[in-house]
Amino acid sequence: MITVRSDLCDVCGVCVAVCPACALKIVHSLEIDQERCISCMRCVKVCPVAALQDAPAPAEKERDRPIQPTQKHECDVLVVGGGPAGSLAALHAARGGRAVILLERRADVGVPVRCGEGIGKKGVSLTLTVPPEWIAATIRKISMVAPDGRVVEVRNVDESYIVDRKIMDRRLLQQAREAGANVFMSTPVASVNQSADGRYHCISGQTEFIAPCLILADGVESRLARDCGWEAFNRLKDIETCAFGRIKSALIKKDTCLFYTGSKISPGGYLWIFPRGEGAANIGLGIAGNRSGPGKARELLDTFIQEHFPGAILEDFHCGGVPVAPWRKPLVRSGAMLVGDAAGQVNCINGGGIAYALLAGKMAGTVAAQAFTGGKYNPDYLKKYQRQWARFHGRQQHRSFALKEMLLNYNDEVLNSIAGALLKENPDKLNYLRVFLRTFSRHPLLFLKAFMLFR
Repeated sequence: MITVRSDLCDVCGVCVAVCPACALKIVHSLEIDQERCISCMRCVKVCPVAALQDAPAPAEKERDRPIQPTQKHECDVLVVGGGPAGSLAALHAARGGRAVILLERRADVGVPVRCGEGIGKKGVSLTLTVPPEWIAATIRKISMVAPDGRVVEVRNVDESYIVDRKIMDRRLLQQAREAGANVFMSTPVASVNQSADGRYHCISGQTEFIAPCLILADGVESRLARDCGWEAFNRLKDIETCAFGRIKSALIKKDTCLFYTGSKISPGGYLWIFPRGEGAANIGLGIAGNRSGPGKARELLDTFIQEHFPGAILEDFHCGGVPVAPWRKPLVRSGAMLVGDAAGQVNCINGGGIAYALLAGKMAGTVAAQAFTGGKYNPDYLKKYQRQWARFHGRQQHRSFALKEMLLNYNDEVLNSIAGALLKENPDKLNYLRVFLRTFSRHPLLFLKAFMLFR
């Protein structure tokens, strides 16, 4: 049977995201339903820190009796998850005049940081303007390091930022509060069900939260989405199991993001170094779930730091999972909506999801408020959110998934040859489009497939 070592578990949820039997869930900590578990070992394979093991069962404890709720809170729109997607959903639903409750299982938002904190100015500007106090570093160029160590500089890039997620997430949540949303921190949802009248009932301890409109923004692991009828688990090849942290070194360039590729460094993914100022940087890597193994992400990250930043100490270590698959369909089901990582709204090429999460949250919250027009709730109106997403960003994400699938066929030798071709370019003129063209032009069939995606 599968057991969890609580001393190692970072409660990141990547195991929940790949479980096909709904045997794992996160309430206060990771819980395993041994009756549901089919011992498929998928969770063990993707755990970044080897916290899950196939081990003898501990002595069976008497099961706790279900706790009957003694408090009830009712509202129009109930949002689960206080990250960027959930906060924006609550903010815009409240601005639309609805009674909103947001539930967040942690005591604080923005911590632990389970991403590289990078965002593009162009993408995020569709939702908001990034205040200066959120910005840890402004990125002017990137460097891509091939498996053989050759470095390709790309200097003609759109302005991007490394943001401080603690500051950003707290401010977004505060904006939701100021708009009128009632925020409950340290409130993990253990279960959700829909009653005959169509309203959703979320249970947290002895408290029941009730609303006709439910927005799930509870991350890549979203067990609640499965409770609401979605088949919300990821194939191993469609999730990146990740290890993150921060280092300090004089070798870090303050305005340059570095990306390392190769089967030895990060199989099926890449390693990143994003500067945060004062010689500090976010560092992390993602491994394709089907190329991972117990604790492999942490092991590869430690090895890289020892080889490239000798003497540097990895601080604020955490792990997590990034979905790299098409967004979930449908996004709307019987009065409930999915947003952010719970909806799989991530760029499948780079794993970036902040801009998508912000936009999806804004769309979902706005549509939720509009669904109450005239004082009567119309759950069918929520489908407008999916139509809006699919029209542009959904298509864009499907393209990124198709390109990811093509790139997974590239071995180290091909990546090295692409780097060799890019090194012939002028780095001051080299941009993402030129990188794309060089990447696929050396393989005519793939180039034709890539071209067809953008017709």
